[in-house]
Amino acid sequence: MKKTMIVAVFLTGVMFLSGCGADQAKRESAQLSALLAEDSTATPAHPAEINGTIVSLEGNKIVVKNEVGKEVLSEEEREKKKEERQSMTQEERQASRAQEAESIEVEEVALEIPVGTMILKGSGNGEGGVVKAGLEDLQKGTYVSIWKTNENIEAIKIKGL
Repeated sequence: MKKTMIVAVFLTGVMFLSGCGADQAKRESAQLSALLAEDSTATPAHPAEINGTIVSLEGNKIVVKNEVGKEVLSEEEREKKKEERQSMTQEERQASRAQEAESIEVEEVALEIPVGTMILKGSGNGEGGVVKAGLEDLQKGTYVSIWKTNENIEAIKIKGL
């Protein structure tokens, strides 16, 4: 009698634990799917259409000083330019950056940010990642990149003050 009782309790325990394990796997799978769907913190693959400093901000309406005609460098060109700058003295680097800044034309662009627009900012952990941000993170004087599709804003990335 004792043996059958022990076997019955053991089998009940095994069935209970195996059922919990299957349920846990389903929950973890659902959580992972939700995280992947929610974690859309990647910027669009194409270059941003608007790059510049926020001049004014009122509600969800912003005015940005868009840098017109700024050259977009490939990864190789950036590396080459970085090597050139490293060989310069600090004064030469500052003069070069000042000259580049003077040669960039700017135009003011007024935009309305629709509800649900993805706004991102640097994670701040030094790894170069981004995290989701909100409309409250946009401030006057902040440098931003804005991706657009037709007339709709696709994404905004806060790059710095």
